[in-house]
Amino acid sequence: MLNRDNRRFFVLFFCIGLLLAFQVRILSKGVKYVGVERLSELTQRVEQENAELEQLKRNLASEQEKLDLYESAAEVDEAKLIQALHEQKKYYEKLLNYTDVQGPGIILIIDDADRDLYQGEDGNNVLVHDQDVGIIVNELREAGAEAIEINGTRIVFNNTRIVCVGPTVRINDEQMTAPFIIKAIGNRKFLEASIHAPGTFSEVLESYGLFVEANTSVSVKINKYDGFLVFNSMTEYKEGE
Repeated sequence: MLNRDNRRFFVLFFCIGLLLAFQVRILSKGVKYVGVERLSELTQRVEQENAELEQLKRNLASEQEKLDLYESAAEVDEAKLIQALHEQKKYYEKLLNYTDVQGPGIILIIDDADRDLYQGEDGNNVLVHDQDVGIIVNELREAGAEAIEINGTRIVFNNTRIVCVGPTVRINDEQMTAPFIIKAIGNRKFLEASIHAPGTFSEVLESYGLFVEANTSVSVKINKYDGFLVFNSMTEYKEGE
């Protein structure tokens, strides 16, 4: 059995974790949708928000059950409490992109153009650049993507940098060249709209002759992030300091 000090420790651990979960959710949510006015997506947005609200209610009920368990630690054996904490650890690992995940989503391929240059045309017009990949990633995130991967590398909100390095693109310190295979997990309808809707950035890429292909899937697997999360500005707040 756990003594009173240990029970207090577990309750404190849970509360800190719950606050972290809400903070990461708020930071990662960003702007929600692309092109609401373009496709009259107001109805879709309401449906998505309602689904998220229901999910939050289910999460809250689940977390309340766990909190009740921690608060009544004297009435349960230590093995059950350790198992509950193990499940909580796995939850935060998923939240912070440290687990492989799968779910419905979209698989997108972007490649350089396969056409001859016009007379006097800049050769950069037919190549995929770092900013092209970055804009597509942002549009997927704004369309509700919960996890994104590029060429097997996990994209982490506020941590991944997509930069140009000569003829290559560097993502999470990995050098990449076209074609770029982008996977995203989320509502397939919204993710597909962020690529195929009129006025989206992929339409601009196609106008230059670049290859863009997107297909939805009922099961997309995305690898875990294998780096270290770095927070340059955010530090722990301690009351009274």
